Amino acid sequence: MIAIVGATGYIGRYLCPFLKSRGYDILALGRSKSAREFLVNHNVPFEYFDVNDDVSFKTLEKYPIDAVLDLSACLAEHETPVEKFFEVNTIGVCRLLEYCKTHSIKRFVLTSSHKVYNDVDKEIIDEQTPMSYRGDHTPYIISKVAAEEFVKYYTKDYDISGIVLRLSGVHGYGEILGHLEKDGTYHKSTFEIFFEKALRGEPIEVWGNQAIVRDHVYIKDVLHAIECAINAPMDKAGIYNIASGVGYSQYDEARAIAEVFARNGKKSQVSLNPEKEGLNRGYVYSIDKARREIAYNPSYTDIYTMLEDYKKEWESKEYHNYHYIKPEDAPLTL
Repeated sequence: MIAIVGATGYIGRYLCPFLKSRGYDILALGRSKSAREFLVNHNVPFEYFDVNDDVSFKTLEKYPIDAVLDLSACLAEHETPVEKFFEVNTIGVCRLLEYCKTHSIKRFVLTSSHKVYNDVDKEIIDEQTPMSYRGDHTPYIISKVAAEEFVKYYTKDYDISGIVLRLSGVHGYGEILGHLEKDGTYHKSTFEIFFEKALRGEPIEVWGNQAIVRDHVYIKDVLHAIECAINAPMDKAGIYNIASGVGYSQYDEARAIAEVFARNGKKSQVSLNPEKEGLNRGYVYSIDKARREIAYNPSYTDIYTMLEDYKKEWESKEYHNYHYIKPEDAPLTL
């Protein structure tokens, strides 16, 4: 049985039905009551679980767990107290690893973040790229790096096969890409703004230097990567970049969105305005190690292929978001 911690989050809601459909015996663990209903409706066994609650760990003892997958995270919001990052992202991981050690569970998979490369300026970023820290997200980044180090420590000293998946920015229906404040106020991302203009057939203006490209990964490739990690040989442990391996500019993205989401034959015209400030940093990740060692091979590296599938998911609304967003701020992507 695979215990999935953080199963009520965005990736977890996609992952649990996916793994169940593939024949895996899974146990979903999380805190969200609304997302719990979604999982139960998909016939996914569920238990309330908090990584900092001893009673939650006691609950696990009645299940024959063979592997633990940790998707949980305290995300990089500016107003979050620093101690909260470490309580969830670091100490929570350590407690799960200790449970694995005590109960002889040999496979542990942690989803981490490409934000650990936040201050790296390099054409292609691989897992050996040294990290440095700058900006408001630094406490979050350090908490994730510390968690990765705990996985390495338990792998080396306690014979746990620990795999860390550093996910690039994940695209897919149901994810919020902008900034959500505690009161439900929402500030839309560039992707969400382009999306809404494309639906209306309105002109899309792209700002900044289009030589800057970014490497995002589609949610269904993330599911594939997690399955690869679960099934990897036990002698494969370590850190793996999970991305598409391909970079696109915002101009590339805008043109694709305008094409895929045009309605009634009314396609948005896309123009460039390089004088206005746009992205100031790009990133493309090497996925060679993941291809070689855990058989990860993404299927949605073409932006049009990705957006066509995104459109199908958006139209079905099955994997919708559960965050409270003020109705007047809610993006049409959701």
